[in-house]
Amino acid sequence: MTDGSARALDRAASRWQRHPRVADALTTLSWVGLTLVPMFTAESADPGIPTRPIGPWGLGLGIAVVAIVATAMMLLRRRNPVLLFVLSLTLPLVLLPLSLDVGAFAVAYAVFAIAVYDRTSRAWITGAIAYAVTVALSIVHLLTGFGFAPVSRSGSRWDTALAWVAFDLLLLLVALLWGQNAGNRRRYVAALVERARILEHERDQEAQLAALAERSRIARDVHDIVSHSLSVIVRLADGTRAVFDADPDRAREAVGQIGGVARSSLDEMRRVLGVLERPTGQESARSGTGLEDLPRLAEVYRGIGLPVRLELDLGQSEHDAGSGAADSHEVPAGLQMTVFRVVQESLTNALRHADAPTRVQVDVRVAVDAVHAEIRDDGATAAAPADRVGRGLLGMRERAALYGGALDAGPDTAGGWAVRLVLPRSGA
Repeated sequence: MTDGSARALDRAASRWQRHPRVADALTTLSWVGLTLVPMFTAESADPGIPTRPIGPWGLGLGIAVVAIVATAMMLLRRRNPVLLFVLSLTLPLVLLPLSLDVGAFAVAYAVFAIAVYDRTSRAWITGAIAYAVTVALSIVHLLTGFGFAPVSRSGSRWDTALAWVAFDLLLLLVALLWGQNAGNRRRYVAALVERARILEHERDQEAQLAALAERSRIARDVHDIVSHSLSVIVRLADGTRAVFDADPDRAREAVGQIGGVARSSLDEMRRVLGVLERPTGQESARSGTGLEDLPRLAEVYRGIGLPVRLELDLGQSEHDAGSGAADSHEVPAGLQMTVFRVVQESLTNALRHADAPTRVQVDVRVAVDAVHAEIRDDGATAAAPADRVGRGLLGMRERAALYGGALDAGPDTAGGWAVRLVLPRSGA
């Protein structure tokens, strides 16, 4: 078959698929024509071949059987082709005493429908059953002469039986092979459509999960920024009010610090919200929340009276000496920001909840396999430790889990509160 012929067949098949009822009606009418015409012209065109009279009752019975089978073709071809096969195989048997075989094309049509709309294996089974019935009827005809009309001048039963056996075999093979080809193509297209639907559904789910993850990340960042900045601003404002009359210079310095903290928080907020406008959805590599920005953060808290002591081991000198430490520039920006946010939230919690701490120790160490951070304060914990558990602590744990790390927060054995963070560098 040439490419042009294949394309023409594809176009024709597409038109039939767009109008399935029209296709069913035309196919049924074609079968009715092939079946009724021999009934009304029962006399053979060749006077040498003997015929059997049908009579008006036989003709009426034949028309009734054809009508029932045709109705079944219209209604069951796509919905229940197996039931159509049963009707096409059994109902025409009542016409065999009149030597009318109206079931051959109907059975082939049903087998074709099973191959297309059901399973191919079931089509071959039903085809074998139909052919077995034909062989059985041929044997009955050989022994008794019952059933089939003669096909030769001599009226030989052998000629008639062999003709019907060969004809039904050819007809069923054509129906099976054609139906199998059409059914496989139909199932292949259906599988492609289903796969596309599943992929679209998975894509929508992934988009929803990504949106939820992004919403959670923004909520964590906004919480950290707002909680940190407001806590610092409130403490500076209270201090300013306390020394406003007694020490105006110190009050002016505190007001300037309030402005600096507010501007810094606005810059961070713009950066967080600006991620939404980037096509990649990623933060910039230099965002002011890296490990090298921790001294600036500690200085802000020291400026408002929190006794912060920072020990930052970025490993530059050891790295040069080959001791197994790592440079902070080799640590991914996401890990650095997670450590920065955990330290920031811990210092904010110490500022808000620790009762008169004399020391807040922050230790950050970059190793080859992980980044370690520990924040401890010695403030009194007269209040229940749960006072420190809230959205901030949950956010810290979410950040650690995002990179496969672990975060432990709770009362320290030496008094006060401690937060310990371990982030494996392989998690990035």
